[in-house]
Amino acid sequence: MTRKALIIITASLICCLSMQAGRKQWTEKQAWEWYNRVGVIKGFNEPYRAYPGQERKEILKKAAELGLNSVRFWVGGNNSADCVKYIQGMIDDASLYGLTVSPVLSLAARNDFDPKATTADGKMSDFERLVREIVRPFAKEKRIIFWDIWNEPRFEDTPKTYRQMDIIEKMVQWCRDENLSQPITSSIIWATINTDNKALKRTTEVEAMMDIHNFHSYDCSLNFGKNIHEMLDYIKSISDRPMVATECLTRVNGSGVARSLDVFAKYKVGFYLWGLFINDRNWEARWERSTYDPYDPMFHNLLYSDGDMYDAREIELIRNYHFAEPGDAPAPELEITDRWSHERAWRWMATGPLTGVNTNGTLPQEEGCNAVRIKFEYNDWKNGKDAFFKRMEEALKTADERGMTVMPVLLDDKDATNDATALAKYVGDVVNRYYCDTRIKAWDLYDQPGKTYTDRQRLEEIITLVFRYARNKYSNQPLTMTTVVAVKTFDKDFKPREALIHGRTAGWDHLTYSGGSNVDLVYKIWSLSDVTSFATDMPAAETRWLISICYRFGRPIFCTEWDRTTDTDTAAQIENFSDFHVYWFTNGQLPEQARKFRFNQTSTQRQITEGM
Repeated sequence: MTRKALIIITASLICCLSMQAGRKQWTEKQAWEWYNRVGVIKGFNEPYRAYPGQERKEILKKAAELGLNSVRFWVGGNNSADCVKYIQGMIDDASLYGLTVSPVLSLAARNDFDPKATTADGKMSDFERLVREIVRPFAKEKRIIFWDIWNEPRFEDTPKTYRQMDIIEKMVQWCRDENLSQPITSSIIWATINTDNKALKRTTEVEAMMDIHNFHSYDCSLNFGKNIHEMLDYIKSISDRPMVATECLTRVNGSGVARSLDVFAKYKVGFYLWGLFINDRNWEARWERSTYDPYDPMFHNLLYSDGDMYDAREIELIRNYHFAEPGDAPAPELEITDRWSHERAWRWMATGPLTGVNTNGTLPQEEGCNAVRIKFEYNDWKNGKDAFFKRMEEALKTADERGMTVMPVLLDDKDATNDATALAKYVGDVVNRYYCDTRIKAWDLYDQPGKTYTDRQRLEEIITLVFRYARNKYSNQPLTMTTVVAVKTFDKDFKPREALIHGRTAGWDHLTYSGGSNVDLVYKIWSLSDVTSFATDMPAAETRWLISICYRFGRPIFCTEWDRTTDTDTAAQIENFSDFHVYWFTNGQLPEQARKFRFNQTSTQRQITEGM
């Protein structure tokens, strides 16, 4: 055998051995063994700086403190050496705080490589070499949780989609040839599943090549979760492999932390939220909207620029996140989890005091009146939506022309005998139509549940469903219900201020309830409302006691119905509203004092102990 022949044979053997060294797609069993080994993935995307001087380590440290354990990032660099260095730097920094990493290649997307390119023109061979040179040094790196080889390829029935699927298919094989010990995946599924899309067959074929499934969903709350359930069921039908949501979190459409994690827990899905700190990428405003304008709620991100939490309730959900067992409810129901934070409620009410009147028809024209509370009827909506909404639109238009905002009332006890779901759908329909209309200051979903209707179990069902359906419409105005609660008439020698002094036990013991209302129903309503509401026909002293109980909930307070026919001290009642910053509506004409009504500033003095 000649030396030349020996070299050729040796080279062929090396080539064969190299090919044998590559691996196949993981079996479903291998994928689940990996998933059970790495544990629940709780991550975030891209450690962008809150301000130019912030170090990446500070961001990663903060993520770990919040209960996150992984970071997904786009690989930076102009060549393979730069990319390797970038990945290694992220691994080293993240591992200091116990975080794994998930690199996103998306390299082909930068130049839209043509899969039809031949070896002769060098395009595809150069790209193959780039991919291999990047992943090869990390083939056994345990701190890399998985590789996302292409972020959000196209999915429409267009030539570009098919070109990209061909490239991804090649990339999967190259990564397998490098015998990567980590799962290979691509975020191919990132839009609503459309079975009429002709390209779905091809994208599904490529998705079926992945070791694990990774997807994006920013609409986990839409249609009471119908959209995301359809997506996850479709993914599971491709193959029964672990699923990771590598992008999620949009509060504007209700798909915040609570609703997203609730769905993921039931499907045993790991997750990467989008964004940590508010930063110069302006992720806190919804897509196509600028932070040059104010925004609320925050779209993405968990933290303000100074590191304060946007909503501390979310952090507890992240820290306690676990895969749900049968019968387990990882997050409370929608009517609870999507309740506004205190901060958001107060920010909405920052326009100042409301001094308004209640009406079923004619809108007032009087000095000092800047709001009106109007009752709308369920039966009118049921008998003809067009006429119902025409009346509502006319009322909103007239109020706006007179410089007033509106608080619509949608239900009362005469509606309680109707089907609870039908009532909830009515409320949801109305709220959905005007969900971002700033002419509406707040929604009074149900005026005084139990005032005349006494079936408490049914009242609780209606209250729950009404809040749930209204929450699912992601209203930009606060939701509330006016409670049926009063205060026992004080004895002549009773001193309410002294009874509430620090350390003395008093408050709820003086409250009374009538009809179908009781303490549990009132507490339930106040605990589901964005703003706290009550009605009063009581003297100023008793009303102030009730306001002090509402004040304990830390939210803006509405007196939705002030019946002045039994009031003997209007000035004292006005002082109550001023001191506690109560937004109020009266029956009949406004009192003269309303013209100059304002909130009194709250200020608490120190107590200086002698000798300090």
